Amino acid sequence: MNLTEGFVFYKDSLGTSEPGYFLLSFLFAPILPKDVLFSILNFALFQQLFLWLLKQDVSRYLYPTLYVNFYLLVLAFSAERLKVSLLVFLIAFCFTGLLRVLFLALSVVTHVQVLVLFAATQVRSVNNVLYKLVNGRVGYGFLSLAFMTMLMMVILFLLKDHIESKLGAYYGFWGGPVAVVKPLLFTLLTVFYAKERRFEALLVSLPFAVCAYFIGEERIVIFSYFVFMFYALPVNRGLNVGVAITSFYFSYKGILFLYNLAFFGDGFSSSI
Repeated sequence: MNLTEGFVFYKDSLGTSEPGYFLLSFLFAPILPKDVLFSILNFALFQQLFLWLLKQDVSRYLYPTLYVNFYLLVLAFSAERLKVSLLVFLIAFCFTGLLRVLFLALSVVTHVQVLVLFAATQVRSVNNVLYKLVNGRVGYGFLSLAFMTMLMMVILFLLKDHIESKLGAYYGFWGGPVAVVKPLLFTLLTVFYAKERRFEALLVSLPFAVCAYFIGEERIVIFSYFVFMFYALPVNRGLNVGVAITSFYFSYKGILFLYNLAFFGDGFSSSI
């Protein structure tokens, strides 16, 4: 099966036109078994995560809750496309300049929902650019932001049919007013723990609630939660009420996920 035939089969099988995951699988299929490949990717993803935790000097007392965190387990065992996309997204921030832009673009074409997370990471850059523009200065930041914006618009145009079909399917079934409750809760928590960066945190997290209205909370809350942890974990080394409550809750869900996976073969089974 050549590249074109493989991509057609991929689209028909998974119902997605995002090429990143397909290219990774297609290129490595002759070299590594899938289980080995994704074990390596799991290691790389969690390495990036724990390197950040070490950099922020997060308390080791919280680590056991992360080992069984529901969303991290979902990434490890179920959400393969999202896992690859988030890994590429995190790796992007190991670089600067053009390499960072290319990796960010690759993360979006691997899983288009990461575009929302990408937009969130640009809030500080937008604020800095606007501040300079108000003061009559146009620097490298403006050019970089303009280039990334145009690149993402090109990606959106190329994937517009895929995005339109997903929006149509999700809004009628998953979206609506109820879907914004959890993202809004995480928005409030994020703003509370952001302290001197509260306006930035609001701009970062509030769009997730808007997206949840259209595509449902199940596909968005994971991002809201990660953004909350980004702002809350550095506060008192993560030893605070918000992190404690959410960590225990998602640890409980994670243990249920593992139980269902072990006994029913599906972590999302509702048998218990």
